Amino acid sequence: MKAYLFRVALMHNKRIYRNIEILENQTLADLHEMIFYAFDRYDEHLYSFFLTRRSTRSTRTIYDSPEYTHPMALQQDYGFGFKKQYNAAEANIGKLGLKEKDKLYYLFDFGDEWWHELTVLKTQGAAESEPYPKIVKKAGESPDQYPDYEEEEDEF
Repeated sequence: MKAYLFRVALMHNKRIYRNIEILENQTLADLHEMIFYAFDRYDEHLYSFFLTRRSTRSTRTIYDSPEYTHPMALQQDYGFGFKKQYNAAEANIGKLGLKEKDKLYYLFDFGDEWWHELTVLKTQGAAESEPYPKIVKKAGESPDQYPDYEEEEDEF
């Protein structure tokens, strides 16, 4: 069994990241759950993964890439643009054709828009005795899911 090691970094501050290992037979929905946990979030929202395979700053490039989204988003037609979307709960990591250094973008909460850049750091054999997915490294403090914007304005 193969495991994928992802670096999941906040787009607005890439020094805040989590390295997460996940098995090839687990799904993007499983990866979402681990990201949710890894960044200390507590309130569930819809999400999407965008498979760009390369780094980009263009939101148009991200939105035009294949999109794997929360099953409820498929039912509610929250799609970005007029393209086919895929169910993240049915998207096995190993079937995405990911290679080392490939990029994905992950949007959590379509309202507050928490953007993350995911990088495939490596693939390796999985440790059979360990549970997956798992966090293998944390860098930086998790920002509050709902920052107190009034407090931030008072600081200036």
